[in-house]
Amino acid sequence: MIELLERIGYWPCYCVWELTLACNLKCLHCGSYAGAKRETELTLEESYRVADALAELRCERVTLSGGEPTLHPEWHLIGRRLTDRGVGVNIISNGWDWSEEQFARARDAGLTNLGFSLDGLEPEHDRVRRRGSFERAMSAIDRGVAAGWRVAVVSHINRINMRGLHELGQHLRDHGVVHWQLQLGLPSGHLAANRELVIDPEDLLWIVPLVAELREQGGEAFEVVGSHTLGYYGKWERALRRLGTGPIDVWVGCRAGIHVIGIESNGNVKGCLSLPSAMHGEERFVEGSVRDRPLDRIWTDPRAFDRNRAFDAKLLAGFCAVCRYRDICRGGCSWAGYCHATDRYDNPYCFYRQAVRLGRLDLLDGDVPTEDEIGAASQIER
Repeated sequence: MIELLERIGYWPCYCVWELTLACNLKCLHCGSYAGAKRETELTLEESYRVADALAELRCERVTLSGGEPTLHPEWHLIGRRLTDRGVGVNIISNGWDWSEEQFARARDAGLTNLGFSLDGLEPEHDRVRRRGSFERAMSAIDRGVAAGWRVAVVSHINRINMRGLHELGQHLRDHGVVHWQLQLGLPSGHLAANRELVIDPEDLLWIVPLVAELREQGGEAFEVVGSHTLGYYGKWERALRRLGTGPIDVWVGCRAGIHVIGIESNGNVKGCLSLPSAMHGEERFVEGSVRDRPLDRIWTDPRAFDRNRAFDAKLLAGFCAVCRYRDICRGGCSWAGYCHATDRYDNPYCFYRQAVRLGRLDLLDGDVPTEDEIGAASQIER
């Protein structure tokens, strides 16, 4: 699979840009320990250079993120710089302080859509974020829809909200939301200290079919998307994926550093913004800083992003090492692998793996597990 991706070429098609680490909430599941801004966040001129470099690298879409990106006083200027250079830009906000001024800034920036985080109906959402945050987020959503914006919502799945996804989806649809992304809550950052909120691996056996069902029910008017943390393979794989890669509607492995790039507010560059860094006591996933080298030189460095670009199937361990999908899957989402296991390449949060472990052949879309897969699965502890 890596050889195929090499022939397609590496370019940062999609970027998530943490404009600031400042945040006005302190969510139980926050993976980045957001709260106070970094002392060394990029200046506006430095951010402009990054925006120009992304356009030169043929980046197609940038999500302005945080922290809470609207706490960056010049977020709309950075967004405008990108849109003026042909890059599609959206934003993901917690909606706590989404004022009319923010709507005006969003228009000035030329955003393609507005995104808000919502993690359940009011009791569930407020429990993991902040009392009153559901009401504020819904106010932002309703005002955005009324003003003609395409409004999207991102929700993380946890043990508090996982049984209420049908109801949450209907609520969003009733309020005019057009896009809903579902992702697993992963034990990174604050959620690592609140692991009781993390779903069990075997829960994937009903969550994956549920997300596929929600996607089918939503249709084109209400697009439901499972994030890269959710999967992999089995009976609902094609129904779960949005578009895949071209005509291939299946998971084709982590693309951090291949077609995805993450930029921290201090200028550090990673293959994916979610990968741990200094806030987690980690440095190995930082490929460089735009203060030391231009972004294009970091991206094209033949030694950079080697965990995906230089992947070797010999890196795989445990069940992943014998899995029939190992060459294309490469251990699933890198972020999920690092969060859940001591070995990134032995990811327990996999639909196919759990179906084999529990003998649920009816969920495998005709696949018959090999003896090696059954043997490896039998050694897996929950």
